[in-house]
Amino acid sequence: MMSPDVLAGPHVPHFEVHFDAKTSALSHLPGTCRLDLPIPGLHGHFEEKWLTAGATARQEGPFYFLESSDHLHGAVVVNVEGRLEEPIHAAYSQLLELCTARGFYLHRIWNYVPHINESDHGLERYRQFNLGRWMAFEQRFGRDLRAYMPAASGVGIGGSQFILTFIAGKTHPVYLENPSQVPAYHYPSDYGPKPPSFARAVLVTEGGTTTGYLSGTASIEGHRTVGEGDWHTQFRTTMHNIEIMFDRMDMMEALRGPEAAAKAGIVRRDFKCYLRHAEALPLIKDWLTEELGLASHQATFLQADICRQELDLEIEAVVEKRTSGSH
Repeated sequence: MMSPDVLAGPHVPHFEVHFDAKTSALSHLPGTCRLDLPIPGLHGHFEEKWLTAGATARQEGPFYFLESSDHLHGAVVVNVEGRLEEPIHAAYSQLLELCTARGFYLHRIWNYVPHINESDHGLERYRQFNLGRWMAFEQRFGRDLRAYMPAASGVGIGGSQFILTFIAGKTHPVYLENPSQVPAYHYPSDYGPKPPSFARAVLVTEGGTTTGYLSGTASIEGHRTVGEGDWHTQFRTTMHNIEIMFDRMDMMEALRGPEAAAKAGIVRRDFKCYLRHAEALPLIKDWLTEELGLASHQATFLQADICRQELDLEIEAVVEKRTSGSH
């Protein structure tokens, strides 16, 4: 079973992610893959170590990953010049081949898109990214593509490299949507030639533990942004969406403080918040940590552009819950 752990020992096979790095870099040693991300850290832990029992470090094409009998956890760094559709299509096509050749399903993806809100040749770069990603899913799965879309986040990064990290596994996940939002893959053409390709959350149950991956969640109702320029309204709308999704994941206790979470068998609740403006940190940090009763190691705040120019914050989460009979 895979799990994030900032205290993992050096001899346990693990995938490391280091935020707040000076430059991007991807490397591997026996039993370890490491990704350095130049995304500014604002508060919390900027290093993650995801454990993968019995895994070995491998490279296949441009992808570096840890592979075990039932999991993959890896990354790719792609140099991009000009428009994004083709390099994104190529990277996602390789990723989907990597997974389907092993009979694995994508569970979670993190996308870091260079200059995500800028326009290039008449089309915003996030929309270019969405077009390339959609083409890869459509080419692989045809008309059934929406049935294979994982939880995901997509935020901006500087420089000229697209970076993707992913988790995949043998277990077929449960895909969840938010009834108060239009599924991202059904967004109208107002948001680009092709819609985003992700589920709002997925559940993966393995070995007596259910892991919930909450996709990047923001202040959107239906398909429209709520609270442009108003941090408090955006935070409250985002939290409302998170509450809906945690209820659907049967993990509401993860939002009710440490005692309620522990009593319900919640053994991990890690949140990550991306902020467009660093000066929003004191307010958003206080609102989030106080509302959820989070310890300092359970919330990380990073500075990044959000996929829509009018959005100022996005929150994601990884939560683990012991199922009955596993205590």
